[in-house]
Amino acid sequence: GANPFSVAGIPVARNAALVEAGLDLAISRNATLGLSYAGQLASDVQDHAFKGNLEVRF
Repeated sequence: GANPFSVAGIPVARNAALVEAGLDLAISRNATLGLSYAGQLASDVQDHAFKGNLEVRF
């Protein structure tokens, strides 16, 4: 598979709420679909990120 990597985003704002949620769904015996959300919410800043992945094992 591919090597993991990171991307730096904006710094966390003062008095911000950080929200993260995700789920994995087994769509078959060998495949999993994943969806996730991460957000930073403040009075003057909003940052939203959505991620989806498909994992197939063989």
